[in-house]
Amino acid sequence: MSESAKTTPGLRELRMRRTRRDLCHRARQLTIERGLAGFTVDELCADVGISRRTFFNYFAGKEAAVVGHDADGIDEEALAAFVRGDDDAPTLLDALAELAIATVAAWEEGHEAIDPHALVEREPRLLPHLIGAGRQLEARVVAAIEEREGLQPGDPVARTAAVVMGALVGSAGHRFFDDPGSRREDFAALLRESVAATRAACAPASATPASATPATAPPASARL
Repeated sequence: MSESAKTTPGLRELRMRRTRRDLCHRARQLTIERGLAGFTVDELCADVGISRRTFFNYFAGKEAAVVGHDADGIDEEALAAFVRGDDDAPTLLDALAELAIATVAAWEEGHEAIDPHALVEREPRLLPHLIGAGRQLEARVVAAIEEREGLQPGDPVARTAAVVMGALVGSAGHRFFDDPGSRREDFAALLRESVAATRAACAPASATPASATPATAPPASARL
């Protein structure tokens, strides 16, 4: 199995993942409330219930804790299931949507949802770091798509699907956070709705004249 889809983690790894996510979540809360300069590593550690020494086993500093660890950008179990094709998704985009939904659900277990745009508004200097983390995540998703679909590295289908899904997740996130009354399950509904709308927008127009329709459609397009 490739690095894009690892085996089920053990108890120690699960505990470390939980601590890492607790640190990241609390660091983001404090950053939105006070700004990066408004709290110390010691305060963050006290809130999470770990020592300062333990903190530095996870992150180099407060800024790194806010950005988060690249291993937490996607749920590993859901990613492995995606690569294996353990789903009945009608299209690749539908399967990617379910991967995103599973990842958000795993991240938010015991945590309230935090709008990443609120972080950037409070601390604009975080933007390039968050963009970098997003690119790393996209690269992992592209590799997983290539493995799932049996594509050659660099096949445009994989990157296109990853970029489209990233945009749909961002759009669903905007709509989710714009509504103060949104519940956790609403994100899943919004994302699935966006995927359905994308499929409809990409469907061949029934009114297209036969002369304007290519004799053979690009095989890559059918896989999305």
